[in-house]
Amino acid sequence: MMRALVLASLALALASCAPKTEDKAAPATAQAISETAAPSEGKDTSALANIQVVTSPGGVTAWLVTEKFVPTIALQVAWKAGSTAEPAGKEGAAWMLGYMMNEGAGTLDSQAFGTRMEELNMSFGCEVGEDWTGCSMSTLKDTASDAFEMARMAFAETRFDAEPIERARRELNVTLEQEKVDPGTMGMRALNKILMPGHPYARYPTHDTVAKITRDDLINLKNQLMTKDRLIVTVVGDITAEELKPQLDRMFGALPATSTLPHVADVVAPPAPPEPVVVDLPIPQTLVLFSGPGFQRKDPDFYTAYVLNYILGGGGFSSRLMDDIREKRGLTYGIGTGLSVQQHLWRWTGSASTKNASASEVVKLIRADIARLGSEGPTEKEVADAKAYITGAYPLNFDSNAKIASNLMQVREDDLGVNYIANRNDLINAVTMDDLKRVAATYLKGNAFTFVEVGQPK
Repeated sequence: MMRALVLASLALALASCAPKTEDKAAPATAQAISETAAPSEGKDTSALANIQVVTSPGGVTAWLVTEKFVPTIALQVAWKAGSTAEPAGKEGAAWMLGYMMNEGAGTLDSQAFGTRMEELNMSFGCEVGEDWTGCSMSTLKDTASDAFEMARMAFAETRFDAEPIERARRELNVTLEQEKVDPGTMGMRALNKILMPGHPYARYPTHDTVAKITRDDLINLKNQLMTKDRLIVTVVGDITAEELKPQLDRMFGALPATSTLPHVADVVAPPAPPEPVVVDLPIPQTLVLFSGPGFQRKDPDFYTAYVLNYILGGGGFSSRLMDDIREKRGLTYGIGTGLSVQQHLWRWTGSASTKNASASEVVKLIRADIARLGSEGPTEKEVADAKAYITGAYPLNFDSNAKIASNLMQVREDDLGVNYIANRNDLINAVTMDDLKRVAATYLKGNAFTFVEVGQPK
């Protein structure tokens, strides 16, 4: 079974290492939210997907897109709760919980559970991030009933047997050893130490914390995270609303009704230090991570920032940073920026790699390019090109059942409303040059960004 061996606490570093995709980082504006009241059940609400809002007899609500062209079903499940609920001193429990969710349930031990999934040609797995817990399942139409039963067992009768628990512990410890020399992990932790010392986002597992995790810890964390009141579901494929309703109650009927989560405060980042923070690592290249003030999901200026980000560093070879630092000067193979949005932290992030000897120059160029876009704003051509790409590429997010289910889930997690898919490109096109210049002047200041260099920069 495939395992995601990257810890949830790496989210900020990964956000810095690659441009964010729209489905992960583009919440609706406050105005758009106010226009997205839920439709009546079965109503066609989108030009890209006929979304039905389905409610089971037991009160479980799902967004459903019925698509019979391919006889498969893709299901996404999420709860608004994550690793910030881990017991203090037992960091790593959330990762181990995700690992254990397909390692045996009911009468099936780990091996039997995996064998049965193979027999049914289905997949099922879960992951716990900092803010969200998510599970996904895919199945053929012909074996859907048996696949839903497997999911029911996983949620209601998770075994938490000793052998897979110890296997999960060993795998996590191996990952922790690898992270000790991983530039991205080291850079992320240094950045967290600057931006949010002591915050739950800045916690990470160690061998000591992983050793303390017990079976009861995993059971208690599951009951705390996976509750009916925080459950959201999306389903796409060859299944009707009437077929889905009893399956929803079947899968989730045994979940706890509610639970109490620890309070997590929003991050208030301090002013950026004037010089990069250096993390010494004997490697031939320096990884540069940078982070500046960003936007909450429902900030009215988020789409303006999204267009600006494409122009600055999110547009690949079309971006200013790539053109200036790679194409003109040959100082990096790749550089990118993104808008990183979490429940309690929202930042403008970016990363680049360069030779140790040129790290200082790259940092200065990044600061200068950020400041230039902030003071001058973008050109008309840059804006037109950015909008054309952002809107034109959006339908590619919906070319398979799995992609549709995943993107619908992101819309639900971001609380964008069922009409978001139909309205999204209009929100991008509504961004004006005045908006772009105003937001750029406010946020894009070179001295407002915190820089971390991992390597041995000269």
